[in-house]
Amino acid sequence: MADVVVGKDKCGEQRLISLPLSRIRVIMKSSPEVSSINQEALVLTAKATELFVQCLATYSYRHGSGKEKKVLTYSDLANTAQESETFQFLAGGSRDYNTLQQLAGGKSIKFHDQLDVSPHL
Repeated sequence: MADVVVGKDKCGEQRLISLPLSRIRVIMKSSPEVSSINQEALVLTAKATELFVQCLATYSYRHGSGKEKKVLTYSDLANTAQESETFQFLAGGSRDYNTLQQLAGGKSIKFHDQLDVSPHL
């Protein structure tokens, strides 16, 4: 794999990966089956995670209640996990809605017009 540039540079230009690789590595190493992680696996996992989160957020936004205000709320994400067959695996967690709502701090996510979305969602 060629050298991969990640994050944002000093000029603010976007790079391939936005998530902090050090945190991804810590999460991956938290599994007892993982002894070492090469750089390629780390970058691919980070990119796949970003794409998954973008897909979840886009689907939730399109099917959510805050579309008029260009806002995505936690309840939109929770409803997607409950109602969408694709994302139902997220609903099986041990935490309840109120606990996750408190963790999120009741915050909303503002969407920008330039959001890149897949046509199949």
